[in-house]
Amino acid sequence: METKDSPTKLTGDKITRFVERLKKIGIDVKLSGNFPWVYIDEICGKRVTEKFEGNHGFTLIFLPGRNDSPPSEFTDITEIFKLIRKYI
Repeated sequence: METKDSPTKLTGDKITRFVERLKKIGIDVKLSGNFPWVYIDEICGKRVTEKFEGNHGFTLIFLPGRNDSPPSEFTDITEIFKLIRKYI
């Protein structure tokens, strides 16, 4: 169950804020997920082929496994922005 202060809700807020801020500067990002991984699928309509911190794609963030787990952090923000710069 997702409550107002649950780690899953807080992690989801981070993801939403990240995507919305990129959208404001003209960068469209599409994500996909396979619990607990959240992958970057497309950047500006271009399919991402790199793999990072996962076997199936470029991992943006890991979702918390349990309700009492702390909210997740992005895998490596420097690598994420290197990837974004490469695709725009």
